[in-house]
Amino acid sequence: MTRSPFRAILASVVMTVTAPFAAAWAQSSPVKFLDQGWSKETRELYYFTPQGSRMVPYAWFMALEQPDGAGMFADSAYLQRFGLIPADGPHPLNPGGLPIGLALDPAPSVTGPDLGLTCAACHTANVTVEGQRIRIDGGAANFDFDSFYAVLADAITRTFFDEAAFEKFAGRLLVNPTPTGAAELRLQLADFQSRIAGEAVIRRPTLQSGFGRVDAMTQIVNALAVLDQGTPHNLRSVSAPTSYPSLWLAPHLEFVQWTPIGSSPIARNAGEVLGVFGTSTLSGDPSGWYASSVLLNELEAVESWIEGLQPPKWDEALFGPIDRDLAASGAELYRQHCLGCHNAPPYRRTDPEKNFFKKTFIEIGRVDYREIGTDPAYMNSFLARMVRTGPATAPVNDGAAVLPAGNYLLNTTEAILVRLIREANVSEEQQAALFGFRLRPPVTPGGLPQPYEPSSPFDLKASPLPGIWTSGPYLHNGSVATVHELLSPVEERRAVFWTGGRELDRERLGFVSEDAPGRFRFDTSLPGNHRTGHLYPPQGLSPDERNAIIEFLKTF
Repeated sequence: MTRSPFRAILASVVMTVTAPFAAAWAQSSPVKFLDQGWSKETRELYYFTPQGSRMVPYAWFMALEQPDGAGMFADSAYLQRFGLIPADGPHPLNPGGLPIGLALDPAPSVTGPDLGLTCAACHTANVTVEGQRIRIDGGAANFDFDSFYAVLADAITRTFFDEAAFEKFAGRLLVNPTPTGAAELRLQLADFQSRIAGEAVIRRPTLQSGFGRVDAMTQIVNALAVLDQGTPHNLRSVSAPTSYPSLWLAPHLEFVQWTPIGSSPIARNAGEVLGVFGTSTLSGDPSGWYASSVLLNELEAVESWIEGLQPPKWDEALFGPIDRDLAASGAELYRQHCLGCHNAPPYRRTDPEKNFFKKTFIEIGRVDYREIGTDPAYMNSFLARMVRTGPATAPVNDGAAVLPAGNYLLNTTEAILVRLIREANVSEEQQAALFGFRLRPPVTPGGLPQPYEPSSPFDLKASPLPGIWTSGPYLHNGSVATVHELLSPVEERRAVFWTGGRELDRERLGFVSEDAPGRFRFDTSLPGNHRTGHLYPPQGLSPDERNAIIEFLKTF
C-alpha cells in the first residue's frame, strides 16, 4: 500500500500556537525511557499519528477556554488533570504541543483539520519512583476519558452561550473579524454544540470510571448502532468500565479484549477508532454504506510498531534489587497456582496445524466469568445487550433484525473494513497480513478458510503478565489496588482507595493509592466496582507466599 500524505497536510497547519508550549517542555523534569525496542522516532510517530478520530475542530480546540474561563483548554497543565501526558518536545505531527494521544486528522473540512484521539492516549503511561518520571510505552494509561470529554462539551457549550466567551473565541480564530465572519462561525458552532452536547449525554457514564478505566465496549456499540446507524432505540447506559490493558504482546496473542472475541488486529484497531469519534456511514444512500474515517495505512503502521514493542523490564537501578532466592520460590508457586491461566515465558503456543497459514500465536487463558467470581457487571451488560439492525447493517448480519451486540460489532466493523480494503486495492497477501493471519483451515477440502471464533461468550481473558507491575489497579474492572491484595482474601482488599497517583508501590506492586488532591475515590461497594473473586489457590496463600510471587513477577 502507498503511504497517505498526512504528513504533508499537517505541515500546512498554522504553527503560531507552538511557542507557548515550548517553554513548558523546557521547564519540565526529564523523563526516563526504558528499553522497549522503540526508537525515539517510532515512539513519537505512535504518539501523534492520526487514525481517523474526529473529535473537535483543531483550531477551535486551540482557541477554546476552560469551562470556568480561568485559562485555555489546551494548556498542558490543565489537560494533565485528566491524566493526559505532556508531549516530550516539538514534533511535526504535533504543532500545538498537545499531550500524547491527541492527533490531527488530515481530512479537509470547512473548519480545517479535526483533532482526535489515538490509541496512545489510553495506552501510554508515566510512572514515578521517588518523583523520577519513567515512561511505559504501550502501558495502561491514567487517562480519565469520561471526565475529559464531559468537560470539553461543557467548554464548547459555554463558548456558544456566553457572549463574552464567544467574542474572545472568535477573535482568536478570525484574522480580520467581520460581522459576517462572526455570524458564520456562530452558525458552525451552534451545529457543533448541539452535536457534542448530545454525544456527551450518550457517553456520560452511570458509574464513574475515574482514571485508567472506560466502558469501551458499550461506547463503541453506541457509536455504531446509535449515532452512525441513527437508531436511538439501541442506546444503552455506559455503566461497566474496565481498565486499559497493556499493548505489548497484543499482536502475538491468539485473542484480545477482556472478553476474548477479537482476533484480527486491523478489526481491533478499527473498532477503537470508531469508538473514539471515528465516523462511519450506516444509513442513507446505499452507495455510501460502510464508508468511514478510519485511516487504513496509519492503522497498519501502528500495528507494525506495536508488534516490535517489548514489555518493560524491572530496572533494578531504578526500582530496587530483586531478591533472587525469593523470586525462585515465587516461580515455583506461580507454576503451581497461576501458570494454568496466565501464560509465561517461554510461552505456550497455539497449534500451527489449526491455522490456515501455519502461523502460531501465544495462548491466552480463559476463565468462565461465572466461576471466577469477579464483578459480573461488564460481562452481564455485554452478553445481555441486543442490537436492532437497519437497512445498511442487516445485510452484513445475515438479515437479522435483532442480534447480540458482539455479533453486530464484529460483523459491522468487518463490513467497514471490507470497503476500506476494496477502495485501497489491497492484495490478498496484504489482506492476510492486515487481519493478522487469523484464519482456520477449511472445514472441507477445497473450501474457504474459516475465521477465528471465540470458544465461549462467557470467558474472561487471563493474559500473560509481563510488566504487570505497571498496570495497577487489578482485575478487569480495576477494583483491587495492588497485586498483594489480589493474592489475598477479599476481606483484606481495600474497600476504598484512590486512583490517579503514579508513584509505584514497589513492595505490593501497583500504585500508591491514598487520598490526595485530584485523585478519584474508588468505592468497591458500587455495582461494577466489586473487588470480589480471583481467589487462587482456593486454600489461599500465606503472606510469605504472596511476597514470593510478587518478587517473581518482577523478573519477566
